[in-house]
Amino acid sequence: MKQNATLFRHSLARMMLLTILALTILLPAQAALPAFETEVIATGLERPWDLAQLPDGSLLFTQRGGALSVLREGQVQHIADIPGVAARGEGGLTGLALDTDFADNRLIYLAYNTQIDGVPEVRVTRWRLSETLTLEDPVDIVTGIPAVSGGRHSGTQLEMGKDGTLWIGTGDAATANNPQDPMSLGGKILRVTRDGVPAEGNLLAPFDPRVFSYGHRNTQGLTLFDAPDEHGSWGYSAEHGSWQEDEVNRLVPGNFGWAPRPTYDESVPMTDTRRFPDAVVAVWNSGPSTIATSGLTRLLGAHWGDWEGALALGVQKGQHLRLLRLYEGRAAEEAVLLEGQFGRLRAAVLGHDGMLYLGTDNGRDDKIIRVTPAQ
Repeated sequence: MKQNATLFRHSLARMMLLTILALTILLPAQAALPAFETEVIATGLERPWDLAQLPDGSLLFTQRGGALSVLREGQVQHIADIPGVAARGEGGLTGLALDTDFADNRLIYLAYNTQIDGVPEVRVTRWRLSETLTLEDPVDIVTGIPAVSGGRHSGTQLEMGKDGTLWIGTGDAATANNPQDPMSLGGKILRVTRDGVPAEGNLLAPFDPRVFSYGHRNTQGLTLFDAPDEHGSWGYSAEHGSWQEDEVNRLVPGNFGWAPRPTYDESVPMTDTRRFPDAVVAVWNSGPSTIATSGLTRLLGAHWGDWEGALALGVQKGQHLRLLRLYEGRAAEEAVLLEGQFGRLRAAVLGHDGMLYLGTDNGRDDKIIRVTPAQ
């Protein structure tokens, strides 16, 4: 018996050693951070919320107060104040996306808080941006996204996929029933066509046909793949936690488990797997406190070195840029950059030139910053 016990212990120890060796081989080696340079390319702004790089290299951007502007050859040019924007609290002019075929159709999409007949809401409007940078032909393609007059938890992030599908991440309007209500557009990720028609592959009845996923609190960032990966994910989203657990989630259909108790009691987990055993678990969360993750993009191009393909997150409360390197659908490594250097970082967008563009959200003399890997 003693000999058998000894053999068992040796066998168990050998198995554990082999497991550790296998994991060591499978996990990616620690990444060396690329050397980089930062350059402030615009100042004197007021809460730039989202950015997009036009084909000529200039930057189109929203400011939460309602202004759409462009940064071209080092100069900020005002394009328009969007009619009807209700800029209160967290709400205002927020998400911006260029059409995938912008070079041919000149279409852009804007999300903003407004108030119709005294009822607050968030809507998404399609515009045509002319060659002379004037806005034309407005079409409201999604209306009735829940909002409150103070603007709390308004989202709203936009991103268009290569297939012409527009993704819309919405906030829950700090209203308890919205995230789990199948017919509410609040606390959801939506997918529609250029005309606002539900995209194929969304959730089936009883859900509103525009709903792709639900159980979200306040989506602040989206980044897309060209096509779903081997796990069926279309990309990633970033979401504000309550007092804990900011999240990065895969873009897959399903319930992400946010369900505050009436009357908006936020003491529940961000992903409540006890109440919803099939809830989709985050690939990363901030743990027992929030850092206020915001804009989200992926670093693409060999110039980013070992961090090519990593996620880059603008962080507001934590006042830094956070990089996440993923492995097998989980965060394998993270790094904190620019801590405290520029204050609150909201927008994080990779330009088609391969450079990273950030926007601050400090409330005065806000900036746009270009991050360039050193040669």
